[in-house]
Amino acid sequence: MTATGPTGTGTGLGSGSGTGTPAGTGRFARTPAGTGRFARTSAGDAKGSTLRGALAGEWIKLRSVRATPLAAAVALAAALFIGLVDYAGAADHWDTWTADERARFDPVRYGFSGGFYVAVLAVGTLGTLTASSEYGTGQIRSSLAAIPRRGRLLTAKALVVAATATVLGELLALLTFLLGRRALSAKHLAVSLGDPGVARAVLGCGLFLAVFALVGLALGFVVRHTAGALAALYGLFFLSPVLLAPFGDDASRYGLQGVFEGLGSTVTAAGGADRLGPVACFAALGGYLVVALALAAVSLHRRDA
Repeated sequence: MTATGPTGTGTGLGSGSGTGTPAGTGRFARTPAGTGRFARTSAGDAKGSTLRGALAGEWIKLRSVRATPLAAAVALAAALFIGLVDYAGAADHWDTWTADERARFDPVRYGFSGGFYVAVLAVGTLGTLTASSEYGTGQIRSSLAAIPRRGRLLTAKALVVAATATVLGELLALLTFLLGRRALSAKHLAVSLGDPGVARAVLGCGLFLAVFALVGLALGFVVRHTAGALAALYGLFFLSPVLLAPFGDDASRYGLQGVFEGLGSTVTAAGGADRLGPVACFAALGGYLVVALALAAVSLHRRDA
């Protein structure tokens, strides 16, 4: 080893200021922060917090929940089987009905009673469980860790529930109508989608299921307990006319059940003057949706998981 003096600059392997490997390079050099094989990339961090990633995650969760196929099966079985039985009974007893009963008969609305109410509750239950089950299992904390922006999480859940419930609701409404049309054709009571108000009634009843599922989702975020949220949802559907009665007879018609009945009606005599018209029904349905999602957003932002 040769040295040039007290400065220690030489050709050795020392760590001084000689001609050795420069600091910060070589086999064991430190990689600059934020780079390298094991570095966290901003793209990887943001994957779960983008709306597209959030939608994908929520769709996977909804598909993996056992309640999803169960709710769909219950809705299909109740709406189609009970609806077909109701339509067949109407066709069989048509000759024994009075003139007043025949005048009040609505060939579209008739199928959207009975079994379709079970379908409404089943789809609403699915929407509620999408939120309340995460609070019950504690998974909501993982969801918020993956998607820190709570508004984005709510948006993703709402869009996934809305898409699923809309497809299911419109399918149920259309199949119920077609089965009823077939059952009523023997008595020449069937109507077609081209008749006045028929397509609007079928689409409206399917849309109601989607909105009801979103109301259930919102109550799941607000109540955060499955049993309590479902009790609130069912009570809102069946008891809303009673809750609105103190505000006057006109206000009681805007209950959820009354809105649903108005959406499916095509015969004025079937509901008389007490039933809401189509425009009022769609407006009330939109109002329920806006208020429910606003309450869910406030609850999600102001309360800890």
